[in-house]
Amino acid sequence: MNLNNGMRRFFACAPLLACAILAVMAQAVAQETPPPATPAPVSSPTLMDREYDGNLHIMAAPYVWAPTVGGSFQFTIPKLPRRAGGTRQTSVAVAPVDYLPKLNSAAMFAFDARKGDFDIFGDYVYVNATVSASASAILSGRFGRLQVPVSLSTSAHLRESIWEAAAGFTVARGHDADLSAFAGMREYPLSLGFDYTATIGRRHPFTRSGSVQTADIAQDVVFGLRGKAYFGDGHWFVPYYGDVGSGIGMLSNTTWQAYSGAGYAFNHGQSLIVLYRDLTYNSFAPISHVQKLSMYGPLLGYTFNL
Repeated sequence: MNLNNGMRRFFACAPLLACAILAVMAQAVAQETPPPATPAPVSSPTLMDREYDGNLHIMAAPYVWAPTVGGSFQFTIPKLPRRAGGTRQTSVAVAPVDYLPKLNSAAMFAFDARKGDFDIFGDYVYVNATVSASASAILSGRFGRLQVPVSLSTSAHLRESIWEAAAGFTVARGHDADLSAFAGMREYPLSLGFDYTATIGRRHPFTRSGSVQTADIAQDVVFGLRGKAYFGDGHWFVPYYGDVGSGIGMLSNTTWQAYSGAGYAFNHGQSLIVLYRDLTYNSFAPISHVQKLSMYGPLLGYTFNL
């Protein structure tokens, strides 16, 4: 996992977001026609019109997001006999098939409250997982004359929660599409506990065990655009979202997030959505345990009007 991979994913998402935004602008311009000289028949309001009828609309959306999680992390390793400790950095990438069976608990949901052109929205992700693993290897000395067996057992406990809250204002709207600009804050507290036991040697083995604990918190101010465009019979739509942000406080970083996909709105006001979502953190401070972190993958959700 490196910065180049993150940028490639960002530019891969950018054309889809750009097409969605252009579709919104085109529909909004096409619908801004002069009033006719004679009264036209009154048509039924579209689903988009209902969202902007001046009443308060509150939406809640539980969802399931199964991203691939990858990043670069660094830890301080204690000293071993004849070998100094120090800081070590490693990169990992974990697919959903690897961590979903090991989940202890998880919760994911979003909400939105709109009245006219103003809206507030938020998002929350919580994951609690425990993973155990063991490995063995043979360390060879110079010219292969010395062979030392090494076994390592580990247990990692990960608790992470990501929340976001923002306020937006609609800058363009038609009967079937809208575009909003927003500003808000996203916080990512990451708690990782790593216990290990290493046994080195065969005849006179020695054992070293310990634990590594980290509790980093990334707080970012984010700015972006979001909205959706209805197509066809007015039930199918394309939602889109993109933001960029910068860290505040002691843990500096940069972040970006983007998603888009497809949705179907039912007559009773609820919707089913399928998205591809990418959330990336880069440029952490050198002292941070987390150096880079990316989460990208499919999302399935269902919206309810309250």
